[in-house]
Amino acid sequence: MSGRTVTVKPAKENVTKLKANDANVVEQKIEVPNGILIVVDGYLFPEDQLIRRNATSQGKLVDDGSHFAGKEHPRVRSNTTFVENIMEVLGFLKSGVRVFQHFLSRSNVSKLLKEDEEYTVFVPTDHAFQRWHPIDWGFYPFSVPEFTESVIVNHFIKGRLRQDDIKDGQVVKSLEGKDIVFRKTPSLTVNGATVVKGDTPVAKGNMMFIGEVLFVSESVVSKLHQQHKDKETPPLLAFPWVGAQFLSHAFLALERDKRFSHITRFLNLADLAPHVSGTGYTFFVPIDTAFEEIGLDKMPDNYLSTGDGLRILLNHFVKGRLYDKDLKDRIQLATLGNETIIVKRENGKVKINEATIVESEVFVYNLGTMFYIDKVLFTNSNSLPNTSTVPPPEETSTTSVPFTTAAGAEKVPEELIKEPASMVDVLYADGANSENVTEAAITVVVTQASANNTVQ
Repeated sequence: MSGRTVTVKPAKENVTKLKANDANVVEQKIEVPNGILIVVDGYLFPEDQLIRRNATSQGKLVDDGSHFAGKEHPRVRSNTTFVENIMEVLGFLKSGVRVFQHFLSRSNVSKLLKEDEEYTVFVPTDHAFQRWHPIDWGFYPFSVPEFTESVIVNHFIKGRLRQDDIKDGQVVKSLEGKDIVFRKTPSLTVNGATVVKGDTPVAKGNMMFIGEVLFVSESVVSKLHQQHKDKETPPLLAFPWVGAQFLSHAFLALERDKRFSHITRFLNLADLAPHVSGTGYTFFVPIDTAFEEIGLDKMPDNYLSTGDGLRILLNHFVKGRLYDKDLKDRIQLATLGNETIIVKRENGKVKINEATIVESEVFVYNLGTMFYIDKVLFTNSNSLPNTSTVPPPEETSTTSVPFTTAAGAEKVPEELIKEPASMVDVLYADGANSENVTEAAITVVVTQASANNTVQ
């Protein structure tokens, strides 16, 4: 496209193989959208590398040849990194390796690479990532950013490694020091993953395509799942409240726990679904002794189903999925019942108003969070409500404030997308463009210890 000539001819040493200029053609035809790729094992115009070496400190690309003298070459940049070169090649491919390309674009690998060294990268195909995605619901390991970052980094090794130079049983180290073992019988594999035949050389290194994601196994994923329950996507429930998935899953989880017989019987008859619809909530759940302490254990199941009774239940819900780290000392949170919760941290305990959290971060899949508390909020034995006449609170507009939650709280799509062509977007684990799963649309007031004013 720059007007230079590429000569393709049979190789002298083997007429069944082709050469493009002085480079050997490794793969003659790889079909991609709107064209084909021809993979070669070297540069078509090696003089470009001389230009790069002679680049001036101002980025001017100068060659000793008269037709280049004093001119900036339009196709060669002085600062290209290995990662940029990889991204450029993957961008040409359009499909088949988009998931790795997406994760690489968000990684910090480039900070680990030295400019004066060469590297080799193993690029898993989209199918390799798809193997680890649940069909309908479940845990997808690449929804955990720190894990994904480590996996991507461990697909890089130092040195330009070529397939023809690899020895059977050869062991190299990844950038994080993990062993990468090659086998050549019956075909080339890396840690058991099949390597697609043919190198893809780029400036400052080489690329190889593989059929599996390295360092990911059933045992690794199982352990990761136990540590990140908040990343698990849920099954779609038609019961109890199809339009309130967080509430439905929370109810069913509490129903299985003997400590919550009172909250579940009150929830069962309360018209909460219109107020706690969809997903993305935090629920402060009183245990049974909290209800017994103020006499609510003797009340009928429908006692909190309307009016001020319903407001009591709503005052235990906050909009937004919170983690323990979000419950900072003296922070104030607006409840769905239009009351304000004040968080206190003292002597290693976390208090929600006068209630103490007895169990923290009980994740309801990736829909929201529950915190178990030892008191019922905003009521006592002397202020039990008359629930027969007072209507439930109106929805109010609130200020949207993103919480500084665990950096790993990227959104895992609730279901596989409807259009099969968009499967790759699901594998991105964050909806590609959506990063707001932990954003809480509530009013948050942080009171500074040394100030009388507040920031809303």
